[in-house]
Amino acid sequence: HAWEILLTETLKKDLKMNYCRNPDGELRPWCFTTSPTKRWEYCNIPLSGLGSQCLSGKGEDYQGRIAITESGNACQHWNTQFPHRHGWIPDRYPCKGLDENYCRNPDGEKKPWCYTTNNSVRWEYCAIPHCDGIEQGVPLPEECYRGKGQSYRGTTSITASGKKCQAWNSMFPHRHEKTPDRFPNAYVYLTFSCFI
Repeated sequence: HAWEILLTETLKKDLKMNYCRNPDGELRPWCFTTSPTKRWEYCNIPLSGLGSQCLSGKGEDYQGRIAITESGNACQHWNTQFPHRHGWIPDRYPCKGLDENYCRNPDGEKKPWCYTTNNSVRWEYCAIPHCDGIEQGVPLPEECYRGKGQSYRGTTSITASGKKCQAWNSMFPHRHEKTPDRFPNAYVYLTFSCFI
């Protein structure tokens, strides 16, 4: 099976990488650095949930708390599957800000929307106030994390001060015990969406 070969190669490749991770429950993702004088450092990865409180462009960076549609339907919580089943699971898309039942635009629609609590209306757009002045919408970074970032599987490999991360399976310049074989679940970097 081609996907099994790709899966094996991806696992092997990840063990050699120097991506920021949080294998041990620190405050956020970190890495050992390649600087002999700095053993480890946190990485500069944004925490999920930063964004605009008003509509700019298509509202892909909207992170406000409006939770009602244009026609007055209440929004369904993103982490529930009732009354409408859907694939926008907050833990699968930590950079999309799918909090509570707030209107969001995770898929590039023309403006923020939500699934509704009305059985007969699957989803609707929301009425979000426009930002004043020039639209300066900045899309949310594709790489971010939730909580302490223990599930972070992005590819950032630079620390907050700009130092390059040491590969996790390397003992140079810093010897350590945070190796992939001791913390296997912390280093897997896979995207199954291609195979589904």
